[in-house]
Parts: sequence; structure tokens; C-alpha cells
Amino acid sequence: MRKQSGRRLKLKSGPNEEVAPLTLLVDSLKDRLNSASVCLSWSWGGLEKVAVQDAMDLSSLGFKTRFLCIRESPVYQALVGSKNPMEVIPVDFAPKNYFDFKMRRVIHQLVDDGTNLIHTHQTSILGSISPWLMNRPRVSLVATRHIMNNHNKKDFFHRAIYRRLDALIVMSETLRRNVLETHAIREKKVKVIHLGLDFNVFDPVHVQGQTQRNKWGISSNTTLIGLVGRIDPAKGQATFIKSAAGLLKSAKLNENLKFIIIGEETLGASGQYLEELKQMIAQFRIGDSILFSGYQDNVPEIMKALDIFVMPSRQEAFGLVAIEAMSMECPIIISRGGSAEEIVGQEEFGLLVRPEDAFDLQQKIRYLLDYPEERTKMARRARQNVLAQYDKNKRIAKTLSLYERSLRLHRIV
Repeated sequence: MRKQSGRRLKLKSGPNEEVAPLTLLVDSLKDRLNSASVCLSWSWGGLEKVAVQDAMDLSSLGFKTRFLCIRESPVYQALVGSKNPMEVIPVDFAPKNYFDFKMRRVIHQLVDDGTNLIHTHQTSILGSISPWLMNRPRVSLVATRHIMNNHNKKDFFHRAIYRRLDALIVMSETLRRNVLETHAIREKKVKVIHLGLDFNVFDPVHVQGQTQRNKWGISSNTTLIGLVGRIDPAKGQATFIKSAAGLLKSAKLNENLKFIIIGEETLGASGQYLEELKQMIAQFRIGDSILFSGYQDNVPEIMKALDIFVMPSRQEAFGLVAIEAMSMECPIIISRGGSAEEIVGQEEFGLLVRPEDAFDLQQKIRYLLDYPEERTKMARRARQNVLAQYDKNKRIAKTLSLYERSLRLHRIV
């Protein structure tokens, strides 16, 4: 009988899974886990940021971690620009969704080099990963789904692809239900692991927002309302501008309001949407009250600088920027749909609006302006909820617990 190395963790399975302490999980897996993360995307949004951060967190704990990405992509640049020691493996092609033979060579090379767990953050390319692992039973396969699905994936082909998958991670119960309704996958394989924040970084007590406001020319007696996200029709900047116009038109005496749009256009976009937004602002004659700030990576300072955060997207599977704002005690207003109700509860942690309804957004902002005490209380409740639900260490522990089960399933001990 082969001698088993490492500590075997016996954990309960179910909706309220018991998770071992992080230190115990690290000790159990440090000599067994050899993982590779996959994110072959040219974009730089929530999906890509989560994929990069998760891999960096594992590498920082001493695990041997590789990251497969497209050369010169924003993901590649973020990885090589960091001080994290993980191995970055760039490729010079974007894979096909199914049976990509270039991916076959890459996947087999990873396995031959000792990789025993592959974690893709793009379920769209599972068809070019899963088939090449059918004859590699000693390799675990995990995926994360970041977006809602509106297509039926219960056909024979998708059943075969998802049968090879050991676990599919989602970040909310809403996404879990969506996956089970649309995918041919066993319920016990779909695991909810919430996103996580580092509360040493996202701490409103130790972050100054006025410095950032000064850079924007925003005085301390001005109420600053902001939207953070890619400049894209789906993110709702047009709705935001329309609601701003209504609020400015009906502003109360001595009420100083400013609005800011933070973000840059989707990579490769034509610039047409940004120009449409600027024309809209000119038509409403509110150019002195709305700022464009471009991309900003100092998120805690940004959220601390805002008095109200809005996310009027058409639909978000999950709004990472929403919990970042909540963690900094910035009151939030977000569109219904996706996981919004999970984020704000019964609106005790934030307010909900109808997507693409500028008047509804205007009314909700007006409410927070008129009731500053309730705004403050709501923001404090929101931070406490984020502290309880979205801790980065809990996310890492749950991910490692899932990895441990997956390795055990493949008898990788």
C-alpha cells in the first residue's frame, strides 16, 4: 500500500460546509498542490481581477502556482508587473471554445511539468480543456463561473464537458441557481464561495478620502456621487447622467452636488459611447457638475472620497465594486437583478433601483440626500455585513478546502 503524505482533512459536505482553519489547510496541501490558473482574456474587469488576485493569494501562501494567460494582455501585464513569484505562462493565441489543439499541447505540457489541478476562470473554454484531460485521471479540474447564463447547456456535448469537472465555483446563491437551471451538472459540484476583501486595505478608519477629492477639485461641503466601472452601455453611465441632470435641475437651495464617472472604455472599444455620453452632458448643460476620471486603481481611496456610490448596470452577476464601496462605509444604490438582492439584503445595506430607469435612480439618490442620518446608518450596517460575509481569508480557506477534496477525489495524496 502506498504511504500517504500530508494531512487528510475530513470535512462535512452540504450548504453549511465546515471549513478547516486556513493554517491547517495550508499545512495539509503545501506538499501536494501544484495548480495552474487559466484566464485567456484580453479584457480587464472583475473576472480578470478576481482570477489574478486569487492566484496571487495562493502563491503568497507558498504554493507552487502557474498562471496561463495571453501574452501582452492586461492580465499578463498585471502579473508580470507584480512582485509575486508565481510562474506566468503566456500564450500567443486565443483558444477556440472546443477542441483547440494548441490548447491540447499547452494543457499536456502543464501536466507533464507536474500540474495536478487546473482552475479555469472561463467556462467558455472548458471545451478546449476538459477533453484533453479525459485520459489524465490524476489531474483535478475546477472552474469558476463569473457571469449569468441565458443559454441551455444541457445537451450531450456539454454534459460530457461538465462531467470531467470536479467543481464549479460561483460567487452567489443567485449564480448557483442559474447554473443548476441551465447546466448539465450535479448539484453537489456547484459551490458558492463569496468574493473576499483584505480588510487591512479596505478600512475606512485608516484611509483618507479628502486627498482624492482635492485632486478632483471637490470641496468638503460638496456631496459627491460616483459611478465606478468600465465605460460601456451595460454599465449604465447614460442612466447615471440622466438622473444627475434631474437632480441638478431640482437641487435645493445651497445644495452642492457633483457627479463623477470613474473608469475607462472597454478595451478595443471605438470611443463612440464615450462621445455619446459627452454629447448628452452638453445637451443637458451640466458639464460643470460631471467629471470623467478615467481608470483608477486606488479603490479604497476612491470609495472613501465618494458620498454615494451608484451601480445602475443593466445586469451584474455580482458587483465587486459594490462590496468594495460597502466596506468603506460608502452608501450604495445598485440595479435589481443578478445578485443585487443578496448584496443589499432587504435594503438594509443599500438601495435597489430598476435597471435603466433614470427617474427611479434620481429618487433613490434624493432619498439619501434628504436623510443623511439614515444614509450613515445604512453605510455602517453595510460594512458590518461585508466584514461577516466577504473576508478574503474565508475565501482562500474555502477555495483550498475545495481543492483538497478535489485532489483526494483523484487520489492525489
